[in-house]
Amino acid sequence: MHSLWDVASGLLRGNDRVTNTQGPSLLSTEERVRLRHPRERRVATVVGVIAAILAVLLGGFVFWGTEWLEARPAIGKYKPQLDILLAAVLGAPILVGYAKHRRRELAQVESIRVSATQLPEIHQVLVRHCARLGMQLPDLYLSDGVEHTTSFAWQGHECIILSTHDFETCPESFHEIIDFMIARQIGNICLGYTRFASELLKSFVAPVPFLRGPLGQFRTYSCDRYGAFLAPRAIRAVIVAATGDQLRNHVNLDAYLAQLDEGIPKGWLTSLLGLTRKRVPLANRVLELRRAGLLTKI
Repeated sequence: MHSLWDVASGLLRGNDRVTNTQGPSLLSTEERVRLRHPRERRVATVVGVIAAILAVLLGGFVFWGTEWLEARPAIGKYKPQLDILLAAVLGAPILVGYAKHRRRELAQVESIRVSATQLPEIHQVLVRHCARLGMQLPDLYLSDGVEHTTSFAWQGHECIILSTHDFETCPESFHEIIDFMIARQIGNICLGYTRFASELLKSFVAPVPFLRGPLGQFRTYSCDRYGAFLAPRAIRAVIVAATGDQLRNHVNLDAYLAQLDEGIPKGWLTSLLGLTRKRVPLANRVLELRRAGLLTKI
């Protein structure tokens, strides 16, 4: 297992691979809109409406359905679980506030802040992507205190924390992964996912798999589209999850896509079960990038 400093040192090597700041022109508003998955807003609206209805029904059921539950012991025995679920739903604003504070604390005390003088090669990746979108630079940190790379807003400042766990086992893919992860998190910010209302919705539906799944799935697709657009080598970072570090340059992309076309189960039941997964399958992410025309051959 690499330490944070080991990973940082590894990233400093081979800086010619990540310091190129020359890129295409500024992205237009219309182009940025097209990077969002076309079905994401619709899904988020439906999820939000269903979540609000369920919260009202659940609250009414818990507070005014005591007699009904007592008359039906087979269902009434689950009232403690319903109380916990209601507390989790209604406590979402508190959880969001705590999560933001915790991430800010991690950024301050358990991270290295990336800047023009601290890990400048990584900083140049951030500068390049933000310049493409015409956005202000968010604060960027490198930490082994978070399990996955994340971004959040704190007192008007956008922040990204790169988790070393996302790339410490892939030394040969450091630069591709960093390029892709930073691009995805910039997308996360541009798409509005770091806003309080967006994080509140995510926390609100977290205990409900059939709501959490669709919301997370289409947000993942939208972030992937930003990642693939801003970091054209992104496919390397995506497929390394399936092939491992040493083989990612030997994968035949056309053959892999043909495998996905032949091997992915189809049907309404498969789609329904897929919405309850905690993570979006790699195959689905790759196919969505291909449908969007954002796959760059390796």
